[in-house]
Amino acid sequence: MPEPRTAPDATLYRLSLYHCYLGELLRVGAPDHITSRQLAEELNIKEETVRRDISFVGDIGRPGAGYDPEVLFREFTDFLGLSDEYPIVMIGTVRMLEALQVVFPSERYGVRPVGLYSELPEDAGQSVGGLTVGHLTELARLDPGIGVTVGLVACSPGWVQISLDLLAAAGISGALLLTPIIRVRKPEGMTITQLRMPCDIKSLACKCRVQVGAVGNR
Repeated sequence: MPEPRTAPDATLYRLSLYHCYLGELLRVGAPDHITSRQLAEELNIKEETVRRDISFVGDIGRPGAGYDPEVLFREFTDFLGLSDEYPIVMIGTVRMLEALQVVFPSERYGVRPVGLYSELPEDAGQSVGGLTVGHLTELARLDPGIGVTVGLVACSPGWVQISLDLLAAAGISGALLLTPIIRVRKPEGMTITQLRMPCDIKSLACKCRVQVGAVGNR
């Protein structure tokens, strides 16, 4: 099977999108077969792009017959190096961690938190989702045998850089940031995906204003 690193970043992102979509389908009852055209229509992606992306994974399905959703999901899982319950750590206050559990029930999406950490000393020892919250400084004691490579960082802005440095020191090489901070210093060897909320909101507002203006000028 090809290595994920041989695929462009945009392809890897779309493959993870297909993986999530198929996971949802399998949870609610997937059809016997799904075609690249159906995937393209559901996810608003060109059909030829879907076929090209899947070709990076391997020779799956038959032309014109579509794909078995379970097989396709399993092939994506293997190619992306995921598992049924991909281990992650999460950083944020207890209130934030509880909120994330409501909007992102990790067990539904093949993700398994194995460590919760807060920047607030008074949060240490509390329980969220059956896990005991530790203070952020306890990240250094994370067992490397668990195999965690990704951390979700949703702490207060003043602790974002400290969190990234502690994650890197614990051997974690990927971070998803939910923060209004615009610039961060990336630790060496770490890959960061950042949702820049102020910028995202402003960009969306601009797009909506342009769209409304275009409609009004017709």
